Amino acid sequence: LPISEEIAAGPVVELPKFVVTDSRELPQPESWRYATVPGFEILTNASDKATRRLMSDFDMFRQALSYVWPVPERPGRSATLIICGKGGKFDRFVPKGDSGPEVARATLLLRRGERSSIVIDFQATTLNVLNVDSSNDAATGTDSGMIQIEHDKQLYREYVHYLLSRSEPRLPAWFEEGLSQIIMKMRFDRRSIEFARLEEANTISAQAAQVMELNAMLGADGDTSIQLPGAPAEDTDFNAALRRRRLVPLDKFFAVKHDAPEALNPLGNNIWAKQAYAFVHLGLYGFRGKYQKKFGTFLQRAAKEPVTEAMFKECWGMSYKDMLMELRGYADSPVYESKLLTAKTDVLVPAPPLEPREATPAEVGRIKGEALLMAGHTAAAKAELIAPYMRGERDPNLLGELGLFEKTEGQETRARQFLEAAVAGKASRADTYLELARYHYADALAKPGAEGGRLSAEQTTAITSLLYPARRQPPHLAGLYDLLGDTW
Repeated sequence: LPISEEIAAGPVVELPKFVVTDSRELPQPESWRYATVPGFEILTNASDKATRRLMSDFDMFRQALSYVWPVPERPGRSATLIICGKGGKFDRFVPKGDSGPEVARATLLLRRGERSSIVIDFQATTLNVLNVDSSNDAATGTDSGMIQIEHDKQLYREYVHYLLSRSEPRLPAWFEEGLSQIIMKMRFDRRSIEFARLEEANTISAQAAQVMELNAMLGADGDTSIQLPGAPAEDTDFNAALRRRRLVPLDKFFAVKHDAPEALNPLGNNIWAKQAYAFVHLGLYGFRGKYQKKFGTFLQRAAKEPVTEAMFKECWGMSYKDMLMELRGYADSPVYESKLLTAKTDVLVPAPPLEPREATPAEVGRIKGEALLMAGHTAAAKAELIAPYMRGERDPNLLGELGLFEKTEGQETRARQFLEAAVAGKASRADTYLELARYHYADALAKPGAEGGRLSAEQTTAITSLLYPARRQPPHLAGLYDLLGDTW
């Protein structure tokens, strides 16, 4: 592989050897496409046309979001976006234990430390869900056992979860889910943005209306033995989803954590998720802002202390029972004021078309391996990371990822060799430099080079020369500054 003169002139780094003890062949490399947008590396095996369309819409959404919810971008943050468009690749990323008849996932938000990955099932158009109430299916032409996937809106949802997950302290799960659903329903075009509007509760899709009409014609003579299957249900607003449904008691509602099944699986018949939507909508937009101040006070306290009914009463001036009755009435007949922003000229400007290219084996192995590790699939992650290395790939970022992986596995010698090679190759991840600097710091502490157990100038430089460039790389790490201070 071609390397720069600067690297060639540097020290020779011996890389670890992998010994093959059986005859099993490496899996064939998979074909994926690669692109970048601000804040994200994109790995996709959907068509370029479909990827461009999704990412163009996502760019417009991010612009619209900056007007209605101007969250400042935290520097040095990056994530990966994996678009699974064919071959059933999405299922590999679903975390262990996250399956069953009540689970319906079209997207995933995977997190590990400072790293995040959003994975989209772009191949599936519908999901089978646990059907708990089909009594109204015939009247509405729907099949409640299936739900239609709107990939763009599900990407919006996970992106908002990604932004909110970086809050310190982290906001409650019910707020993250409720706000995510409000934002994912935002309507926008080049000159207008409408926020927090609800569809009428009796609204059905065009497909469902057609099925309902055809079934009415087929059963006009009283014979209902021949009926067309209902259209997939849509992911509706809370005023439709909570009709005739018993709400979750508030003590259980507030107790749901970010890693609970209710929070991880918001699609389908998830009463908790729709109740979160209703509660946050009530607090922010219900009754012309009647509850905004109380809601804000409650949210601030809920992020810092356990929620109890006594604390709730202090903020809201009502009991759990009273609020549940208020929420029931709001879900049945919401009285609110949505927000509409309009302009005489274009305020949302489409970005230049995305130009994906063929991903290198190193990029495929690194991005997939990192996401699989976040999902808890350690063996699969190792296989993804090692395969391109065994084929001769020496991309610095792949080597850095291998070094970090080996460190988590307790293979300190191998980890250090990979990290040394990654830094020599000018890797672009801060944690690669930080972990190598920690090795150098441990060496210096074991054998201080100056009197009184202090570090010598050479030892200090060996550490800080790794940490200074790391400050310019994503992600920004608090540990980097801790180590700088300890070294000084």
